Amino acid sequence: MQPPAFKHEWTVRDGSTVTIRPIRPEDRDIEQAFVSNLSPNSRYLRFFSAVRDLSPQMLDRFTHVDYPRQMALIATVQAEGKELEIGVARYAPGSSGNAVEFAVVVADEWQGLGIGRELLKHLFDTARVAGFERIEGLVLKSNKNMLQLCNRLGFNVNRYPDDAALVRVVKEIGNGQTIRDQPPG
Repeated sequence: MQPPAFKHEWTVRDGSTVTIRPIRPEDRDIEQAFVSNLSPNSRYLRFFSAVRDLSPQMLDRFTHVDYPRQMALIATVQAEGKELEIGVARYAPGSSGNAVEFAVVVADEWQGLGIGRELLKHLFDTARVAGFERIEGLVLKSNKNMLQLCNRLGFNVNRYPDDAALVRVVKEIGNGQTIRDQPPG
């Protein structure tokens, strides 16, 4: 089944117009360039390993989503007449039939502009419409920015029993709930 037709544009603080849309099979090149251009630290925080480039199999898996079971949204901008990927958020099957696990990463030079938050809000709304009731993920304890974002989006943060370097974040999204920012604190 094809992902729903979806396109959201907005202007970030620096004046750039950012577009969020579902990833497509023809996005292989911009997905590969995006991952390759992440800093080693950003790649580690996203993949929990020292990934440099995506294998052909990973590229296929990342650009061919099996909606509604999985979904990926990318954030793009126009640069020198070409579309440039600057962020991606995705969900895949989680720990139970009504849950999905999520991941998100934003290009280093675009961090701090609200792109990750905007990607996640749209991804979570897509998951809710697809019938999922819970979003969950594993986050490195050292990933303070991601943990702050999860806190602002109302996630519960819990110790992960299998690895002291990780925490599990969980958010209920069922029953028509929408994702809203929580006040800091």
